[in-house]
Amino acid sequence: MRTQQLFLLMHRFYSIYIAATCIALLGCSHGYKIEDNRVYYVHWNEARGKGSQLLPQADASTFESLDFNCDCSFEFGKDKDHLYIDGQLIENIDPNTFRFIGNYIFADKDSAYFFGFYTNLNDCSIDGVNPHEIALITYPWAKSGNILINGSDTLSLADITDFTPIDNNWGKTKSAIIFNNQLLVGADPASFEIINSYAGKDNQHTFEFGKMTK
Repeated sequence: MRTQQLFLLMHRFYSIYIAATCIALLGCSHGYKIEDNRVYYVHWNEARGKGSQLLPQADASTFESLDFNCDCSFEFGKDKDHLYIDGQLIENIDPNTFRFIGNYIFADKDSAYFFGFYTNLNDCSIDGVNPHEIALITYPWAKSGNILINGSDTLSLADITDFTPIDNNWGKTKSAIIFNNQLLVGADPASFEIINSYAGKDNQHTFEFGKMTK
């Protein structure tokens, strides 16, 4: 009986602790705020706690937060001239036509962008595609005309209507095997098998990172 009471007490204490933690975390919100006619990005991390970053180029009178319902953790904001992601100014994007397409692909009136994986938020453009013709396949694959898209990489593909994704890195048509944005020269689609995320083989050759190794 005593053990059961102790268990119930510990369970109640744990529940209160979880609730208090959730309330505390909700209080550590992040996003954009306007104060004294200036725009700030408020952020939070476990090491430094809450911080506030001035966005010196942002126009407070036209600034607004954006919500694209994109199932991603980005904080978007814009003024009449600029787009911001997580407080970072994104260059050469028209904020007034910026929109969400799907699968981490966004576009403005001139270009398309992939923010699914990257090393630099200002280096995410999908070059050479018409943003108004993009059709989603499955993440991270898409297409625009006869251009196949994997993330922000592209490949011109004559038989793109036959393309079938295998996983995030591999795809195929009736006549070709594709690794990211590379055609595997010499690969036999009929006998090709994936070994791992970067290697595969057919009945005669092995390929790594899109190149024949043996």
